[in-house]
This record gives sequence, structure tokens and C-alpha cells, in this order.
Amino acid sequence: MKTGFIVFLASSNLRNRKLRSFLTIGGMIIGIGSIVFLVSLGFGLQRLIKDRVTNIEALTILEVTTGESLLLKVNEQALDHFTGIPNVADVSPSINLSGQALYENAGTDIAVFGINPEFAAIEGTRLVSAGRALNEGTEDEVLLTTTALELLGVENRQDILGDSLRMKVFVPDPESETGEQISEDVTVEVVGILEDDELSIAYVPIALLEPFGVTEFDTAKIKVTERSKLEEVRVAIESQGYRVDSLADTVGQIDQIFIVFQVVMGGFGLIAMFVASLGAFNTLTVSLLERTREVGIMKALGSTRKDIYRLFLTESWVISLTGGFLGIFVGWSAGALSNLGLNYLANRFGGEPVDVFYTPWLFILLMVTVSLGMGFLTGVYPANRASKLNPLDALRYE
Repeated sequence: MKTGFIVFLASSNLRNRKLRSFLTIGGMIIGIGSIVFLVSLGFGLQRLIKDRVTNIEALTILEVTTGESLLLKVNEQALDHFTGIPNVADVSPSINLSGQALYENAGTDIAVFGINPEFAAIEGTRLVSAGRALNEGTEDEVLLTTTALELLGVENRQDILGDSLRMKVFVPDPESETGEQISEDVTVEVVGILEDDELSIAYVPIALLEPFGVTEFDTAKIKVTERSKLEEVRVAIESQGYRVDSLADTVGQIDQIFIVFQVVMGGFGLIAMFVASLGAFNTLTVSLLERTREVGIMKALGSTRKDIYRLFLTESWVISLTGGFLGIFVGWSAGALSNLGLNYLANRFGGEPVDVFYTPWLFILLMVTVSLGMGFLTGVYPANRASKLNPLDALRYE
């Protein structure tokens, strides 16, 4: 028999038993829909958290420090060495000092970060909420965080933009062998504001601190040419004894956590799918018993064992694929509706819209493959048993 005719017969047999087929396919829909819905929740939360902690550009940046070593230094010589490593695009040093900020009649302690303005993207100071970033080649500009503004008593951030800010910066005493510090007074212009509700920080150009004898840095941020080269550059730097950290480590930990989460969620769905598979197996087995005489007649009319095998296996695949596609659609639709509902509530209560359900196309293809495999496993026994029936015994079967 031709394949098209076998598919026609299989579909007709299922339509002739509408209620049984409906219940069997319904079980498949619930099983596969549950897996799609629950695993989509895992993918959505994973993507949401990763978007919050990092971005594509941040995954190409390494942060280098001396760690616990007392011999290594992050100085100009070390920076030149880092720059010469293959696949390194940019190197940006930074130094962290303590200080005090004075504005009008208010003052506060503040952390002072010296950075290279030309590498604002690496340092994370490019996206300012008000004003602008530091200009290249300038020495007397500063970026302040919103926490620093609150401690200085500034209510409207626009009021301080363009104003002068007095600062005391505590730098290492170049003549001291015990690490003592001296204070240096500087006056800078506030050019931009950064959103930060936790830390009081002032970002200034490194050039502002160089006249005070600053020759060693706390960290060096290294941007590699592409993410695939990150580990290669990291190994080259760590081989020199430096400590290297990357947001890619955090992303890897997030991925590991959510792999476990997705496996657990998928496990709950697999239970429903297993029950649905038993229902499909039972349907095909009962169908074989009801159609034993029919199989005998088909064999008497010239149908081969292969034709009978393909007929019953096709019925199993029709059930599994129909249930699979509808289950994928139901699971995806439930996730999409949940996203709409959550975003509606977020808009009503002034929150930020987020999508907590996300279904990758590769996962959908995987579920289609699982449906095909489940159709084969539930149909191979009834199909094999039907193909081996003796035509005379089948015709005598009551």
C-alpha cells in the first residue's frame, strides 16, 4: 500500500472512534503542554536574570587584580604586557581611593574611582541618567552616583550639573614606606549622574590623580576581541599569577542553576506525558483487539505484514504528532497569556514589564522529536503484534 493511503486509513480509523481518540490526544496535549509551559518558565527566568546582571559587551571583559600576591603590581609595565597579549582589544586601568566631597554647605565621605574616559564602555560609566559621560583628554570633570547626591542634599540632579565640586582625595604618600596617606584638594565640574541606589561614588579621570604620584592601579579591565577568545586571554593572564574575574563566571553559574530548575520542571511534565503514553498504548492495543477480523480480511486481500505494521505505527504517529503540535501550541499560548497578564499587572501598579516565559525554537523542535519518538515507542508493540497475526486465526476471531 502507498504511504498516502496508509495515512488516510489511519486517520479514518481514529475518526471512527472519536471519543477514544479525543481522550487519548487530550492526554498527550496535557503532557506536552505541561512540559512546554514549565520549561518555558525556566528559560524565561534564566534570560531575565542574565539580562539583569550582564550584557553582550560585558561578557567580553576581564577584570584583573593582583589577588593576594604582594609581589605583583598593576602598573604601566603590566598594562603594556596585557596589551601585547593576542586577541586583547583594549586595556583600561582604574584606581579606588577614599575621599570627601563638599558641595555648598554639605559634605560626605565618598569613594573616588580614577578611570580612563576613553574606555567608558569598559568601565560601565557610558550610560548616564543625566548630563554626559567624561570627555577624553579632560582632568577636571566628575560623575556622581545618585546616592552621593542624596548625601550631599541635592534633590534635583539638574541643579548640580555644571557646578563645581570640591573634593579631598586621600592618596598614598610616595615618600612613606608604611602605606600612609595624604590628602589632596581638587576642584572638579559635575558633568553627569549615574543611577546607583547603594554606593556613594565619584568617577574622575586618572589624569586628575597622576600629579599626586599615583603609579599603581587596583584593577585593569581588559576587553577581548570576541567572546570565544575570553578563556584564551584569561589563561594567558592567570599564568602570570594575576587574579582574573569575569561576568561570564556569573552567567555560567546562572546557567547551571537553571539547568537543574528546568530538569525538575520538565520532570513534572514528563510524569503527565508518561501517563498520556500509557493511554495511547492502551488505545492502540484495544484497537488491535477490536480490529483483529479486519486485519485478517486485509491480509486475505493481499496486504503484507509490512503494510499492517505501517498502518498501526502510522496511527500511533498521528496520535502523537497531533497531541504534540497541539500541546506545544497550548503550552506556548499559556506562557504568552501569562506574560500578558503579568505585564498588565506591572503597568497597573507602576512596575517594569517583563517576560517570564520564553520558548526557544530549538526546544520546540526537541518537543516535536520527542512526540515522534513517543509515537514510535507506544505503537511499535501493537504494530508488530498486528503484523504477525495469522490470517485464518484473525478471520475466526470473535
